[in-house]
Amino acid sequence: MKKGFVWIVLAVSIAFFLTGCASTGSVSGASGAASDSVGAASGASEAARTYEDTLFDSSYVHRVDITIAEADWDDLLANPLEKTKYKASIEIDGELFDEVSVATKGNSSLAFVAADGLSRYSYKVNFSKYDKNQTYHGLNKMNLHNGFYDTTYMKDYFSYEIFRQAGVDAPLTSFVWLTVNGEDRGLYLAVEDEAESFLDRTLGGEGVIYKPESSDLGLTVEKVNAVRANGLPMAKETHGSDLAYKDDDIASYPDIFKNNETKAKEADNLAVIAALKHLSTGTDLEDYLHTAQIISFFAAHNFLLNYDSYTAGMLHNLVLFIHDGKLGLLPWDYNLSYATFVPAITNMAIENATDILNQGIDSPLFLIEDDSRPMWSWIVNDPQYLAAYHDALDDLIAYFESGKFEEEARAMHDLILPYVEKDPTAFYDLDAFERGFETLVEFCKRRAQSIRLQLDGKLATRNADQRDQDKVDASDLVVFEMGGPDWVY
Repeated sequence: MKKGFVWIVLAVSIAFFLTGCASTGSVSGASGAASDSVGAASGASEAARTYEDTLFDSSYVHRVDITIAEADWDDLLANPLEKTKYKASIEIDGELFDEVSVATKGNSSLAFVAADGLSRYSYKVNFSKYDKNQTYHGLNKMNLHNGFYDTTYMKDYFSYEIFRQAGVDAPLTSFVWLTVNGEDRGLYLAVEDEAESFLDRTLGGEGVIYKPESSDLGLTVEKVNAVRANGLPMAKETHGSDLAYKDDDIASYPDIFKNNETKAKEADNLAVIAALKHLSTGTDLEDYLHTAQIISFFAAHNFLLNYDSYTAGMLHNLVLFIHDGKLGLLPWDYNLSYATFVPAITNMAIENATDILNQGIDSPLFLIEDDSRPMWSWIVNDPQYLAAYHDALDDLIAYFESGKFEEEARAMHDLILPYVEKDPTAFYDLDAFERGFETLVEFCKRRAQSIRLQLDGKLATRNADQRDQDKVDASDLVVFEMGGPDWVY
């Protein structure tokens, strides 16, 4: 009896010891984690934690500290348009990751900031640049967005949430307080990069992601000054970014195939061309397109009225993926949504937001014809697909009609307000933030009201057929309060 008792005690002791070891395991450098981030991770082992439930837990503002050689930091500030990749370390909520790469990122959000002599840049962080086995809980790349042309700090955040409400995979986001070499840089939005880890999370790692972009949209400081003087030029030549079929030669589509975000084989590129070919003829679309997914994409996209994109003259900010031989679409870069890019296209301030807020759901293209955007026209030209698109919009606007959007928006406002108040590099002051926020909430609510009228047949779904007396009144909304191209005003 005594011998058996000893073995039982020994077994229990070993089990207790092993359990204790497992519960105290941590990533190197995690001992300095802030109390809020520790609480967020409690109860989960390090092996079980993912970047979805760590950095992209949006219930609190995270802390991101970048340490970079002073000479490299000075060079970055002096030459931001070079987008040089610098070796640095990064600490996220107390977890330290050495030897990551940090670089400036963006187009207008980079060139306009540089032209104005400011230093609040957006950044891309690559955890795997120098060590292919290193990730942040499975995340290989992330972006830190600076809130350019966004008084609310939230246009990207809620745009991606609206896509998720529509059933479309979108980058994960959360707000972070950023420091560089111990100096506060302010409130930023962390955004999951649509690269390998995104592909793993959403498509099981299968397929290829492309970011088509017209080659003539790149900005320099000189081009920024020309834009402010003469207005914004639209993309003139397209080499695949309009998603129109040209021929079967991969070389005819450099806007697509030179902008792959994940590894692509020749067979993948040829599958994209085959899909574009069938798109051009309207045949066998179910075999070459993720039709339901694309319809849901356009429901969210057209709600948001983002014209710095495929649905206007700017052929970028549209992500293409090929999976199981079919094409689909993903969202990217919505800081100029909610119609805030319209003044840049028209070179005129919006005096009355009523017309743009009531933009017809069946005529979402701005200053271009339906047949110039084949990835949209197949929907509007087929009664069955158009009905499915209307159904997707009906499902989406329930998010606003239920009051859920406003509830979440006001909760996020309260969460980030203390950080907005102390942001040392903010583009806008606190009054602009408050005005912009209220405009954002009201704009979304009334946009949903307009879409409800259109779906119910009380307001025409095409702009040319709408009557002024049927529209939702938005004459009191000033779109520019949400931020946007300032040279027009």
